[in-house]
Amino acid sequence: MASYTAIADVSETLRAMVRDRLAARDDVFSMDGEAVSLVAPDAVDADSETRLSLSLYRVEENAAMKNSELAHSTNDPTVSQEPPLALDLYYLVTAYPGSTGEGTAATVDQQRVLGVAMQTFHDNAVLSGKDLVGSLDADLELQISLVNASVDELSGLWSTVPDTAFQPSAVYHVGPVLIDSRQREEVVPVTDRETTVDRTSDS
Repeated sequence: MASYTAIADVSETLRAMVRDRLAARDDVFSMDGEAVSLVAPDAVDADSETRLSLSLYRVEENAAMKNSELAHSTNDPTVSQEPPLALDLYYLVTAYPGSTGEGTAATVDQQRVLGVAMQTFHDNAVLSGKDLVGSLDADLELQISLVNASVDELSGLWSTVPDTAFQPSAVYHVGPVLIDSRQREEVVPVTDRETTVDRTSDS
């Protein structure tokens, strides 16, 4: 469970995971922590330090969890709380060329950035415990999966930023993300039970 900050906390979790996993490797190119950012493609220009962006572009209610039980228990037996809002998040993961280099070398370097990012998501498809930041429950299992987006879907995403050149990118689904409900109801416990015995005589 988490507070209203859950969406932002998931984004920060993904960014921290990619940044930390890349920093721990000695077989890949060096990328500064600021090179992984949570910005949209149109916020990255030629002078930007961003080499990899994780851009949240769609949020949907999780259909499978929408019809869960009407209420669930809390730590207080006298209080019943409405079920959490369960969400699915979709991110556009995009690689950018470095500020130096051009031509084939820059293109190959850019594709390496995307490749190592996708490898990192594949190898860390489930995040939990200490990997989760902010208000996210450490018992939560956050699942990351690659979405097989069609050419039309990717084109549609990039058409929303018409002044930005297309860059190598992939779409990822992350979820379920749970936001606690603030709707609570007091439950009156049953302490006594009255039993009535009907005594009749035979005639």
